Amino acid sequence: MVVADPFQRYRGLEIAADGPRATQLAEVRYHGVGDLALTESSTAAGFARMAHEVVDSLLAAVRVPVVAGGTGLYLRAALADLTFPDEPEPELREWSERLVRHDPAGALRALASRDPAAAERVDAANPRRLARALEVAAGGSARAGAGELWSGRTRRPTLLVAVTRPREELDRRILERVQRELDDGLVAEIEAALETPGLSREAAQVIGVREVRAVRAGELDVSALPDRLAARTRRLARKQLTWLRKTPGAVTLDLGDGPAEEALPRLLALWRDARGDSVVSEG
Repeated sequence: MVVADPFQRYRGLEIAADGPRATQLAEVRYHGVGDLALTESSTAAGFARMAHEVVDSLLAAVRVPVVAGGTGLYLRAALADLTFPDEPEPELREWSERLVRHDPAGALRALASRDPAAAERVDAANPRRLARALEVAAGGSARAGAGELWSGRTRRPTLLVAVTRPREELDRRILERVQRELDDGLVAEIEAALETPGLSREAAQVIGVREVRAVRAGELDVSALPDRLAARTRRLARKQLTWLRKTPGAVTLDLGDGPAEEALPRLLALWRDARGDSVVSEG
């Protein structure tokens, strides 16, 4: 299984990223899990290279690759041939991040003056995305266009399954996940990550880092931590569902409020209908 999640790649963020447990790792071969140190950068371009190699090798061995999201960008990166911007010069990255940090409105104006379409698309409330869009536009790098992201084209014949649940059930499970992570030691894990010399900017974007920093700074009461984490996770889930709805060819598989295993016969039926030299992808 190829896991299309930038944070499950990091050793030391297993709880925060809700990575596979030891029993799951013993049962299934996972790719893209625990292959990066906290000081390394997780990029869509680097992930795409790894995912393509794994998918191609599995198909060559007459096996069915399964790609599971994760994030929409990483899912598309695993399944399609996308054009990625070159890495910017360090000075350019520092400039864009500093401008976003101190003057986000000015950063958005600077982006609009260089790439109006990118300014329209970017989530201006997300500092990382705004800084990344600005550094790409300022550096003049090639970037993945909207046509590449939303065309639905894939490198290999692919069954794309959009796994959903009713909104109330999804929100309930998110609350359960947050409480489980806190019980498993989420705060201690993130505090250890924050103490890691050279912690990469990509690793520091995982949900929980911002909140634990706020608790340490006295800006957030620890009792408010579960609600804050759940709210951010719900927003992420909404974005993931929006991405899947915009992707052509996705087949919806609603799990209802039951265990995911109960939907396995329906998933296998979908695969049998579409099978061939195919990748199975779940978002």
